[in-house]
Parts: sequence; C-alpha cells; structure tokens
Amino acid sequence: MRAVIITQDEPFAVPMLLEELLRRRADAIVAVFIAPPTSARESFGDLVRRWWSAFGPLPFVRYGAGYVAARLLGRGPAQVARRHRVPVADAPDVNAPEFLDRLRELQTELVISVACPQIFRRRLLELPPRGCINVHSGPLPHYRGQLPTFWVLYNRERETAVTVHYMNRDVDDGPIIAQRTVPIAGRETQASLMRRCKEVGGELLAEVIGSFERGDVPTLPNPREQATYFSFPTAEQTREFRQRGGRWL
Repeated sequence: MRAVIITQDEPFAVPMLLEELLRRRADAIVAVFIAPPTSARESFGDLVRRWWSAFGPLPFVRYGAGYVAARLLGRGPAQVARRHRVPVADAPDVNAPEFLDRLRELQTELVISVACPQIFRRRLLELPPRGCINVHSGPLPHYRGQLPTFWVLYNRERETAVTVHYMNRDVDDGPIIAQRTVPIAGRETQASLMRRCKEVGGELLAEVIGSFERGDVPTLPNPREQATYFSFPTAEQTREFRQRGGRWL
C-alpha cells in the first residue's frame, strides 16, 4: 500500500489521530501533506472571527494560548509524521496540477483526508486507483458537515461515531467503509470528544488500510435521504450551548 495523508496544521486533535495511525501503519504512508487551515473562500481573519464568536472571550483566549504553546513546542502533525519517519510537505492547493503530479510521482494508491479544509475536485478524486477516503467524526449519514462533535453535544446525544468513507464530489456523501460508535461522557466537552474521536479515527484508518491490502473493502450505504447536514454554529447557537452548560474546552 502506498497511501498519502492530506491534513492541516492543527496542533490539538489531528496529531492524536496521526499518532494512533502511524504507530500502527507508518509503513503504508509515503507522505503527509499539510494544507493551509483556511479554504479559498475564507481568510485567516475570517477564521479567527468565526472562532471568537463560537467560543466567547475567555475560552477563545485559553484556546489561543494553548494553540501558540503547542506550536512553539512542536506538537503539530508534521512533528508526529517526522517522528515516525514519514516525509512531510506543504500542499497550498490540493487540486493544483503540480500537486497532482507529485501524487503521481509517489505512485499514490490511496489518498486519506484528515480534517483537510479544501474541497477535493474531480481530478484529485479520480487520481488514486484505490480512491480517496475521509475520516469523519460523526455517525454518517447523520451529522454531515462541520463540527459534528459540537452538534452531537448541542443535541444532547448519548453517543456518536467515527466514520471512514469514500469521497465523492459532495460533502460526506460517499459509501461508508467503516464506522465505530463512541459513547459520550457526562461532562464531555467539545474538545475532549474531538480528541477521543480522533484517536478512534486513527485506529479505524489502520484497520481500513489492512482491508485495502487484503482486497476486501466492504461498504455500507450512506443514503442522502437519511442525511442531516450541519454548518458552523451561529453565535446564537453557541451562546445557547454555553448557557445550557455546554463547554468547548
């Protein structure tokens, strides 16, 4: 297996997934590519304002201080990959012809998206012979979209799930390859639930890679008619979440 990972430079949850995956299957990963934390439609300033609105002042400051400390201490996905001797490179635009050429040079068989903020276009989706897969911290077909770990807490669910699925041109829409239930603890925060889901995601991806190697990759439907989709929460929704005792951190 020659798989590549495309992710973003997030220092809290993504490194936990990579640690779990690479500890088990670093031999199958030929490169980790780091995409920018924002999409073409959103600037870094827009991203900061969005999270300020979601967190509120004090949690935002705590999150920001933790982010800076983690970056200074070298706790990002690139450091995890290098510790497992997996090459790391930047990917400013995952759909650019030069990036696709790089995947061809690596003889990439499988592309794994881990919290990549960029939309995969048709040429990228069709390039690897074994396809592109995504790990989603939600119980597809429900909770498609952004921040599923927030929305399951907002909706007071008792459990959620982590799903590995094939990617197509629609968001979280491809057939399901594997899914594992994750119970929600009584005093769960969004951050703690995200970390636990990412650990499960790393374990699940290692198992899925084994399925690809054996040539035995059964799938389950991901029916659109049963799907629920959630976007980034509004300021009013996050305020209600906090007023009901919900916590980000």
